[in-house]
Amino acid sequence: MTAYGTREAGNWLVSYGERAEAAFRVVCCPHAGGSASYYPWLRAAVPPDAELLCLQYPGRQERRREPAITRFQEMTAAVGEVLRAGPDLPLVLFGHSMGSLIAFESARMLERDGHTVLGLVVSGRRAPSVRPPAGARKVDFAEAIAETRGLGGTDPALLRDPDFLELMLPVLRADYELAESYQAEPGAAVSCPLTVLTGDTDPQVNRAEAEAWRDHTTGAFALHEVAGGHFFFNDDRSTVLGHIRDALAALRPSLTR
Repeated sequence: MTAYGTREAGNWLVSYGERAEAAFRVVCCPHAGGSASYYPWLRAAVPPDAELLCLQYPGRQERRREPAITRFQEMTAAVGEVLRAGPDLPLVLFGHSMGSLIAFESARMLERDGHTVLGLVVSGRRAPSVRPPAGARKVDFAEAIAETRGLGGTDPALLRDPDFLELMLPVLRADYELAESYQAEPGAAVSCPLTVLTGDTDPQVNRAEAEAWRDHTTGAFALHEVAGGHFFFNDDRSTVLGHIRDALAALRPSLTR
């Protein structure tokens, strides 16, 4: 059992709609610096007979006193352990930005272990195969805040609040180190259907880098380009919800096979 093992599974998963007899679970993996509380809007895309659960990584919000995880293999091992410890239900994993890599590698791990992964939805991230070489970079205060402000995922007023920054900066630094520690295995792929969402003005991901996710599944593949930047779901949420809703609907026939 890891330091972040199943005994703490209740800390890891925040539910946005429990179902007594759920057909499947949708698990959300937040972005760098993000938390579970950023994603309850996903509930609108999840069918009534499915549960939405969002991961709460150590080091933020109610887990702020726990040490953040800064090594990618440790993160995915912990996520896999937590998900395997839950009900034996089929899963759909969703991730945004850094969370896309966590969702992808967790899906690979669960598939290897024989768990049913219905599908994977990744968002705002270039494919693992086109990621720059690993190597943690030092991120100072000004750089981290400027990058966060430029991506548009945080209220600018909060980025001027010293108390908020005091809580946020250690999380950002840890998540940068976590993301930079990731190295994709050659030929890494899932067997489940893969849906990719990308913003047409995202400064971190161009269309070709998003399209390269096609090489990371042996199942069905779909790419949807949406108007907006890195957090395009804040610019055109109804379109994003529609794409996710359609992706989940397309996975439903596999529940009866």
